[in-house]
Amino acid sequence: MKRASDGEVIGWTIAHESGDSTSRNEHDEDYLVDAVNPVGITVAQGVPIESAIAHLEDRGLASLSAPHWTKAPLPLAPETDLIAPQNDWQWRRVLLTQLDDNRVWIRPAYPSWPERLLEIPLPIPADDILRPDSPAETD
Repeated sequence: MKRASDGEVIGWTIAHESGDSTSRNEHDEDYLVDAVNPVGITVAQGVPIESAIAHLEDRGLASLSAPHWTKAPLPLAPETDLIAPQNDWQWRRVLLTQLDDNRVWIRPAYPSWPERLLEIPLPIPADDILRPDSPAETD
């Protein structure tokens, strides 16, 4: 979905997964979607499509400026594969620094000295790597 004013991609909508096994389409009155930002992270879940569009216009791009969380080692290295986290990695706060059609770049929010200039590209969608909220300590 693109912003009408300048054509900037603000996210997209995807069918909301519900326990209902009947097939529905976007023209059904009770059809619900999830609003997803350009990185693939949900900003509104299980809402009518009009509400999803409003959420994306309001929060789609703005949600990218918030800190996110990922499992990562300390220190993080350029060759680290964040897609396959190791059991001994901790949840770390990261910032999104760049975005293009295929990748988003992240850097540690609180970098150690060796990480101070590091940026790591992740494939989009990155919702399986990044979390918008602090994870529970039990993860």
